[in-house]
Amino acid sequence: MADVKLTKFQNILADLDPAKKQALYKKMKSLDGDARNEMIDKVIAAYETRKMTIEQPVPAGIILPPNNYGRTYEKSDDRFSERKTMLVGENRPANRQTASLRHNRPIKSVNPNNAGTGVVAVRRPSSMPPMPRKAMASPAARPVAKRAVPAARRMPAKQPAVLTEAELKAKRVETMHKVGRIALLTAARASIVAACSLAVLLCGFYAFLNIVMKGGSPHLRDQFVTSVMESSVGGVMAQLVLSEDEIQAILNRNKTQEFDTITDASLVKIADKTKDGAAAAAAAATATAASNDPDGDGIEVHEVSGAMYRGVMMVVYDPSRVKVSSLEQFNHYGAGYTLKQHIEKSGAVAGINGGKYEDKAGMGVGGWPEGIVVSNGKVLAGEPGEMVDVYGFNKNNVLVVGRMTPEYAKSAGIRDAVSFGPTLIVNGKAAKYSGSSGGLNPRTAIGQREDGAVLLLVIEGRKTSSMGATMADLIEIMQEYGAVNAANLDGGMSSAMWYNGEELVSSSSIRTARKMPTAFVVMPKTAENDGQTSAEES
Repeated sequence: MADVKLTKFQNILADLDPAKKQALYKKMKSLDGDARNEMIDKVIAAYETRKMTIEQPVPAGIILPPNNYGRTYEKSDDRFSERKTMLVGENRPANRQTASLRHNRPIKSVNPNNAGTGVVAVRRPSSMPPMPRKAMASPAARPVAKRAVPAARRMPAKQPAVLTEAELKAKRVETMHKVGRIALLTAARASIVAACSLAVLLCGFYAFLNIVMKGGSPHLRDQFVTSVMESSVGGVMAQLVLSEDEIQAILNRNKTQEFDTITDASLVKIADKTKDGAAAAAAAATATAASNDPDGDGIEVHEVSGAMYRGVMMVVYDPSRVKVSSLEQFNHYGAGYTLKQHIEKSGAVAGINGGKYEDKAGMGVGGWPEGIVVSNGKVLAGEPGEMVDVYGFNKNNVLVVGRMTPEYAKSAGIRDAVSFGPTLIVNGKAAKYSGSSGGLNPRTAIGQREDGAVLLLVIEGRKTSSMGATMADLIEIMQEYGAVNAANLDGGMSSAMWYNGEELVSSSSIRTARKMPTAFVVMPKTAENDGQTSAEES
């Protein structure tokens, strides 16, 4: 083994140039035996490694890229082999520059700093145009050879099952049962979620009612209780928390006093319709008619507002134009007319809702009035001998307010009237009230000034823009407009006002417009009533 190593080492030394051979001899002389043997092993290993790297054959079909600019190739010198290793495919002619340009090859040049290292630099001639790269086909365009799968390994094609008619029917029934179970389960879950949500809302609402009605503010409690008790179905909210005695005590502390007197017609001075009276009234009205009644139809419209309400006051100069529109026949199960229908049926130009009617649980359809109904001098409704509130006009066009029987109303010459209440002003005297005088709700009221002009007032309510008005608010507004007699009419969801085809005050009904058996309407101005002019115009 030692002889083989020594022979290899001697062959390597024979290939070295004298200078390197002398340097190696000198270095080995300074080493001892073991170190010298180790040195010999390293030289032999380095020689074998270099020889394998240089003489590794290039596989057939492999072409080194010619445009690897600046790349260095390692070239063996004559130290280890007499055979010089050239670049793959290199077969340089005598004129290297010409050959390189002709064959579009890089030129090898030796950097002086790398002399003797065996490293050769490859550069591209400056005059040589760039060589385009050969475009390689994309993987998608390359043909792919399909491997044939042995027949023994092939999976047999799955054939669709052929079902009989009975099997198909059973399958359809099973599918329907599955769908039904899923639908039932979904509905059950939705019902549970809805029930839980409703329970949470109800608990929260009940807690809110307790805070309002049993909290620390008596005024807020009284205002809330009186408001809901005046509505058709809202009273249930108060009854959930308070007892009947507690509710009645609150209502007694917040009410309007009942009058036991009837209108004194002599207090109303209506201008006569004679020729002389009409001429005098017309002359007195010249100065102010343009500002109060610019269109000359004898009607004024004013907006009114307060801390908790807003509404509209309509002033009709001629009281003879205000009449009661009524159903031809009353029926407990029949439907009434909407306010717009009352106005259209009568051929009127304006109108407000009228008297009381049957409205169980807020679901009434307005087919049956309560109290008295008088239209064009005929008593259409009213129990004989029953004392009821009567609000309407007599044959002299004076607004009469007070409690009376249908028989007395007929004998007093009442031409158009309905029932509701309470009375707000009688003979210039306002009703007394305690507490808040009532709740905040939509309101409708009718009044008359001393000159005979009719005041029709409607207040919006149960809205964010207008909560509603109390009886005290109605009295204050009527007094501000000079009423000597005034009364409260049906309110709540029925309160509405129309004028010239426009709804000035809309109903608070969450359903369709309320239907009712009666309404106060304003007839058009005619030659007959044109001479009827109020003192307000003067």
